[in-house]
Order: sequence, then structure tokens, then C-alpha cells
Amino acid sequence: MNNIAILGAGFSTSTLCYYLNEKDIKVFEKARGPGGRSSTRKVDDIGVFDHGLQYISPKDKKFSEFLKLNKSVKRWDGDFVEIDGKVSILPTSEKLIGITGNNDFVKSNINLDQCHFKTRIEKIEYQNDHWKLIDDSSNKHLAKKIILTLPQEQTNILIKDLDLKFEIKENFMKPCFTVMLALKESPIFKHSGYIIKNNKIISWCANESSKFRDLNNKDLTLLTLQTTEEYGFANFKRYRENKEHILNEILNEFLDIFKIDDSEVIHKNVHGWLYAFSENQSSEVFWDDKKNIGITGDWFTGGRAENAWINAKLLSEKINN
Repeated sequence: MNNIAILGAGFSTSTLCYYLNEKDIKVFEKARGPGGRSSTRKVDDIGVFDHGLQYISPKDKKFSEFLKLNKSVKRWDGDFVEIDGKVSILPTSEKLIGITGNNDFVKSNINLDQCHFKTRIEKIEYQNDHWKLIDDSSNKHLAKKIILTLPQEQTNILIKDLDLKFEIKENFMKPCFTVMLALKESPIFKHSGYIIKNNKIISWCANESSKFRDLNNKDLTLLTLQTTEEYGFANFKRYRENKEHILNEILNEFLDIFKIDDSEVIHKNVHGWLYAFSENQSSEVFWDDKKNIGITGDWFTGGRAENAWINAKLLSEKINN
């Protein structure tokens, strides 16, 4: 029996693994590897796409110091611009990324040997003085303490039948689509990031080639697009049945914005994030010292990685005390 089981392998879990005094931790993650919102997609012969978290721009000095302890983090330089009929260069701010991909933010603190990947926990039960976790293959796992770092909806499903003094709030999570593109090398992308204003479909375009990663194909221009909240919300229900249509709809809008012919496209793929954005809430992180269960995540106080760090650090302090 492990001392602590943590559900999810994203930024919150990375923070918990760093700050918790107890290191006998088992992590359960439904994806193929660590990252959560800071996931990285590697495509053979193409390169690396940060298809979740684009970068971190720390506001808090202590958070900045925490990030820079990680030797796998570097600055993302270059101009960032706003497109709204004209191109305007934005004020400079520090932007940090992972050297090999943005899941570097997470991998450094999580012991991968203590992780169960491709494992979705379907049910949790409190029995006497410990927790029983049942996964999607009906395997059972035991732990003295449990921490949930999942999106709000997934958390609600797991705890709805538990007698916890935790208020389950209304769903505030919103979906988004990310499109990963490789073009024939294009000279028009001179900037690192593009905020697209007043467009109903696309809100952001990242020039992945400007991150200068070793795996990036130097003969291609790599780009990551993210849609608006409104487009994500309006189209997510038809995503699985109409994935190709949605991909092409986003792609065609992008090609129109930048006046590019579709013959320039070498690679294209889309990923749907069901829990991409969250509205700010004032909830405090939850710790029940009788049943030894904790709940945290960036959705408590807003969807930034910095919020995940603040909340997970606070929960660690509650548990350590």
C-alpha cells in the first residue's frame, strides 16, 4: 500500500511531488505520459508541438524561481504580435518553455517509475483508514492518502457519492481545439507568437520553429493554432464524428488569415481539449485530515499554470502540517 495516490500527472502533480514531505507516491494518469495541459506532441520527421500550454510567463517571483530550478526550462524569445486588421508588436515579457517540449515543466519532479500511465481511475472508495482505487481494467490499488488533480467535471464524478465537506460547484470548464501544422519553410512567419483578434475561429498562432528545438525539421515551418472559447464550445459535441471537417475548417480560416495556399501544408492534425479554459473561482484547496483526501487544480482560482502551482503548494503545506 502506497502512502499517497495522486490522480493526474500535470502541473499540479509535479508541484505536489516537489513540495510534499512524503515521497512514497503513486501517480495515475489516463494519458500515455506526464504533462496534462502542458502536453507535448512529437511527430517523426516533423518536430515538436506544444499542443496544450504554450508557455509560462511567471508573475510571482517565487514561482519564477521555482521554474528556473528546472534545468530543462529556457526563455522563448522573439516578437509577439497582435493581428487586428494590422500587425502590432506587443510589449516584451518573459516567456518560458521546455527545452525539448513543455512537458519538461512536469517531468522533472515526477518519478516516472512511480506512474501508472494509460490508467483511468473509475471509482474511489474510503475503507476504514485507507482508500481503494478501481481503474478502467478493474484493477484495485490501495493508498493511505489520495489527491485529485483532475478537471472539475472528472473530480465531481469521482467524489459525488462520498461524504465530503466539499462544495461541488457548477461546471465552468470550456473546450478548445488545437491544430498542429507543418508548412513548407515559409518566410512570412517572422514572429514567435500571434494573437488573433476579432476572429470567430482562431485566437492564437505559435511559431513552434522559433523555439529552436533539436527535433524540429529545419526545412519546415511548424505552427500551433488554438481556437476561441466560443468555437470550441459550439463544436465540441460534433468533434469525434466530424474531426476532419473541424480540422479543415480551422485550417482554411488560418490559410485565409495569412494568405497561404493549401499546397504549402505538409502535416496537419487536431486535438480537442474538453477542459481547456476555466473561469476564476474563489474556492480554497480542499484537505480532509480525517479521511486523508485532497483536491486541487488550476480551476480553483483560474486556468494558468501559476494558479496550479499556488494551489498545489498550499495543499502540500496543509498535508505536511
